[in-house]
Amino acid sequence: MGRAPRITNRERVLLALADAPTFEDQYELPRRFSQVGLMKRLGMAQSHVSRALNELIEENLLTHRRRRVVGERRRVTAYSLSENGIDKVYDLIDEIESAEVLTPGKEGTLEQVEIRSLVERWERGGARKVPDALAMAELLRAAEVHDGLPFLEHPPEVTADGGETDLSSEAIGLHLELAELRRSQGDIDAAIDHLGRAAALHRKRGNPGGEARCQLAAASLGAPLESTSSIIETVSSIRDDAERSDASLMLFDALLGSSPDEATNLLADLDASNPEVILRLAEEELRRGDTPSLAEIPEILVGSDHLRQSLWTASRARLRCRVANQTGLGWPVPLKVEHALAEIGPQSRQPHSLLYGELTLAYVRNPIISEDERRRLLESAWEFGCPLPTIGHIGFQLASLLSSAEALIILQRLQQRFESVGDSNGVAVCVARMERL
Repeated sequence: MGRAPRITNRERVLLALADAPTFEDQYELPRRFSQVGLMKRLGMAQSHVSRALNELIEENLLTHRRRRVVGERRRVTAYSLSENGIDKVYDLIDEIESAEVLTPGKEGTLEQVEIRSLVERWERGGARKVPDALAMAELLRAAEVHDGLPFLEHPPEVTADGGETDLSSEAIGLHLELAELRRSQGDIDAAIDHLGRAAALHRKRGNPGGEARCQLAAASLGAPLESTSSIIETVSSIRDDAERSDASLMLFDALLGSSPDEATNLLADLDASNPEVILRLAEEELRRGDTPSLAEIPEILVGSDHLRQSLWTASRARLRCRVANQTGLGWPVPLKVEHALAEIGPQSRQPHSLLYGELTLAYVRNPIISEDERRRLLESAWEFGCPLPTIGHIGFQLASLLSSAEALIILQRLQQRFESVGDSNGVAVCVARMERL
């Protein structure tokens, strides 16, 4: 363990830019990587931010160039970490996370622990996740010093008693960016949490459209929709045609498994020439037992960024697999399916566990796939994890390929998942399959 490092404005700027290199390939950068964004995020005066940036650039720790930034009409200077800066931040984060702090122990005496251990303890106790090293550094900066060490008694509150919640667009944007960061790191629970907080801020601002989009983004990661009728009404009331279309498609995907008829009704009001609508209509034909044509579903989704194209490619491959399973013809080239899975898999920059699981389930029905290959694919999807009911289908298929001892572990874990959401039918299936082992 180590003493808490001295967190200066320079260190705070470095920490605020810790994830900037992961956005280098994006067409438009988050506003928090601009000078104005850093000022708002860190609560620092412009002169202090400017001085810190200039010093870090002179020391070859930062890079800077004019880029497109969210919320800015013209290109502005955006900042990122150089290779030296990345090394510096890694060392700084390690110093922060291993810093010694004092906290009340079980017997009422003060206990000396690393701050990362304390934060993990808080989270296990139900406290909100401390999102990053910068937030951890702010805890150290604000803490009282006792016997030469920071004293942390309670986890940080979301808002202080009697205080005002920050309802600014910047606050909402920060939650959305953190949600995307956590999702890319595979921390789905934290991503859903940030999306929920962004939705709550939209609701307090009186923006039902923004609230609905956040709820739907969370639903795509496995969060339940609390009120189906309410969100359908909200989505239908969005004035902007493009935003309403995007939200309706997300809502269709969220409802298809649980309320297919309501999902179908959403498509009736959308542009039938839109490729994404055509793909969903094809899914509907399959659900009815018909065989859809794939001729009008293009390989490239015009105007999409890399993430959206990756999701489109995987969705199209999944549909092709389902049609091929129905007709016995037209299975996609295995190498292309593997590439589509890799683009959204756990090691990718944009992991998407639900679609990964759905594509795997469709692809393993290909009769040319060997049992060993089928097992490898299902194991990969199982370890990646995804929401119910998809993870249930993956688990049941995987268990059928394993030894009795291995299958029992899978089924027990599935039973726990079903019990956690009150799915008695899922529990019954698990119990019946375990009895047959």
